[in-house]
Amino acid sequence: MIAAAVGAALLALLVAVELGQVPVRLPFPPGVEYDYMAEPPPGTLPLTWDAGFRVEDDSLPNNTKYILQDQIAGVETVAFGPEGWLGLVDKHGQIFMAEPDNQGGYAVTPHPLPWASPGRSLGAKFDANGDLLIANAPLGLLQLASPGDAQDQRLLLLTGRVSDESPLSAGYPIEFANSLDVAADGTVYFTSSTDVVPYRTASGYWETSDSVFVSLAKAQPSGMLLAYHPDNRSTIALMNDLWFANGVALAHDEGFVLVADSVQMKIRRYWLHGPKAGSSDVFYDKLPGPPDGISRSTDGQTYWITIYCGAEKLLAYSHIRLVRVLFSWMPRIMRLLGQDFPNIGILLRMNNEGEIVEVLGDKQGAVVSRVTSAFESEDGRLFLGSLHKRGVPVVDLKGARATKTG
Repeated sequence: MIAAAVGAALLALLVAVELGQVPVRLPFPPGVEYDYMAEPPPGTLPLTWDAGFRVEDDSLPNNTKYILQDQIAGVETVAFGPEGWLGLVDKHGQIFMAEPDNQGGYAVTPHPLPWASPGRSLGAKFDANGDLLIANAPLGLLQLASPGDAQDQRLLLLTGRVSDESPLSAGYPIEFANSLDVAADGTVYFTSSTDVVPYRTASGYWETSDSVFVSLAKAQPSGMLLAYHPDNRSTIALMNDLWFANGVALAHDEGFVLVADSVQMKIRRYWLHGPKAGSSDVFYDKLPGPPDGISRSTDGQTYWITIYCGAEKLLAYSHIRLVRVLFSWMPRIMRLLGQDFPNIGILLRMNNEGEIVEVLGDKQGAVVSRVTSAFESEDGRLFLGSLHKRGVPVVDLKGARATKTG
């Protein structure tokens, strides 16, 4: 009788949770006030993706080499600088400048550079003045002026909140700056992924992946596409309905800007010019997994999109509250069990019409996996980002295309 009563009570509790009658606390970062699950916007759940997508190509393993493996780890984004230099920020926030050598490799310069900390620096890009712009969670948008100049270099916080005059999210804090791109007029388009902030782990680096899962469970989209205007130092929110705003890239003609929504597994497009200016639409729906980085290719017509991993089949039931609760705890449970998500490497290239024109893959994720960004150099190499790997993977595009399989 007691067992039956307990079972009935547990069943009633689960039903009450599913119906939203019992608030469920989510595993927010240590020291941050707990938040609760919300009712998702209509039509956004369950999540959908291209479940039939298969990585047929396996050309990446034999055409990828790592540089700087003994010097740097956890570089989310590679920034191309003046005279072929690379700007890099590791998982601890240390900034590096790498100079090309005569053998096609790179050497880290001995000049002392500041640390972009506290927090996790994710996106990075040089502006027209040669200053390094950095998207840092939870600080905001940073600028390293005169990088490499021991006397003149200085690290500045450009913005950490949305301006009061913004039509959307006025005064809202920018606690998860993630990716960025710079327009010809100096405007910086960047993302703030979510209001679920990263946290510092016992080992000293800042954990960001938990925020993706908690954002899904919370079901209250807070990701933003932002524009920072250096002339008046204003920060304007262009979009504020993204579940997890990630990679961002301007169109080749700067007519629109693309932004990845990692949770929804879509690429959104915000129009900057033309008859659709000020509006947004879906550039690509139902990707094979969560997109991370977006960048322009060197052909003037296409874009690179990185897929971090494959989609979990359980996401088909993400409209069920109990499933979302499970997902919110999944990263912590997997770390506790010493498990990780399956490795796979997927790089997509799309044209202006949102059509996939090329797929590069590493089926087993043996060499390339969980790619966070891809930036193409003028000499036909693709520099990849990673949250955890040592060094920087560099793909020989000519070799990969010559040995494509599938």
